[in-house]
Amino acid sequence: MSEYRRRLGRTGEMVAARFLQRHGIEILARNVAVGPGELDILARQGTTRLVVEVRTVTGREDPLSAFDARKRAQVARLAHRVGAARVDLVAIRLTPEAAEVRWVRAAA
Repeated sequence: MSEYRRRLGRTGEMVAARFLQRHGIEILARNVAVGPGELDILARQGTTRLVVEVRTVTGREDPLSAFDARKRAQVARLAHRVGAARVDLVAIRLTPEAAEVRWVRAAA
């Protein structure tokens, strides 16, 4: 992965964590290694433990399309291993003017 993609991902995760916290979600951990994979955000909403996948794009790309069936299945498997009851998606499009954030609950 290029340094640009790494920085873009870190920026998106930071934006997502702040967004979720503003909506009452407690962030438990970020970049959680689980076997051969990694979960972007492990969080809690009330008594519900959840995993949040963050997809960040720039320009005209659609961040929702970056969460395809293969990626959903992979994240769902990893989420099960950490005892998460739900997998959410935070899709972020960064532009020079702003960050467009969409939160999809129970995305996988």
